[in-house]
Amino acid sequence: MRNFVAVIAITAVIGVVAARQEVAVRASDDVVKSDTTIGRLSDIAARPLQRVLPPLPPPPPKPPVNIYSQPFEKKLTAQSAIVLDHVTDTILFEKNAAVARPLASMTKLMSALILVERISDWHATTTISVAAVEEGNQAVGRGEVYSVEDLFDAALIGSLNTAVNALIQTTGMSEEEFVNEMNDRAKDLGMLDTSFADATGLSSHNVGSPRDVARLTKIALSHPRIKIASVQEHVTITELQSRQKKAVKATDWLLTQSARLTHAHVEGGKTGYTPDAGFNFSVQIMNDDGHEIRVVIMGAADVYARFTEAADLANWVFENFVWVRK
Repeated sequence: MRNFVAVIAITAVIGVVAARQEVAVRASDDVVKSDTTIGRLSDIAARPLQRVLPPLPPPPPKPPVNIYSQPFEKKLTAQSAIVLDHVTDTILFEKNAAVARPLASMTKLMSALILVERISDWHATTTISVAAVEEGNQAVGRGEVYSVEDLFDAALIGSLNTAVNALIQTTGMSEEEFVNEMNDRAKDLGMLDTSFADATGLSSHNVGSPRDVARLTKIALSHPRIKIASVQEHVTITELQSRQKKAVKATDWLLTQSARLTHAHVEGGKTGYTPDAGFNFSVQIMNDDGHEIRVVIMGAADVYARFTEAADLANWVFENFVWVRK
């Protein structure tokens, strides 16, 4: 019995000793781990501070430079005009650019801008009402039925006043409400020289400066539907009751190269004419190197001069100005 008790006592002592040794080993391991962690933190702290900065934004585009300092020497019949670099809006040429003059059908750029935001169904159809018909616009007539899309194309490509009036009716707005929205938008765009009295441009009270028209042209042509319509040489629209097809030709003669551009092409634009306004033209032009400008001609002497003078100004810019990439 005594021997059995002695064995139990010895076993207990051995267990206590073993437990103490295990605790000591664990403590030693913790010290090593702690020392290692502190060492790593010390190493990190000793390193120079490295900042992770976001990438720098690309430098702003630079305006083109007239490297030859060559002035535009051709005579303009236009009462006012402006040429701007499309990207930077830098003025490259101006003549009475801040003077407001009658806009005529260049007004339709603003009308189109409001319409593209108001029209929800381009395949909807509408009947030309008596109130919509304007004298001199014979391509579409009273009682005829067209798709909204066809009328929109006809309004911009052929400058049809009746088409504009019919489109306004599809929005559920009165003409007065529509014109008020046009004027509000002009203010929002900073077109301080501009005022509208109707949506087609027939009123001589629709006025704006070449500077304002150039801005309107940039904003309007940023909408694909307006841009696409304004570069079409012609469009065929369908009167849906009779299924009769009607051809509407573009009023922009630069599209058909009646006045030639040198290594450049039209990216969109709008013509205008009334006796008070004279012959107006706003156009966006791109050369073969991908550089774009906007040219506005107001009050030219005749229907052909507005195109030749716009082309002359564009050719002068592309021949004398250089776009610096960096």
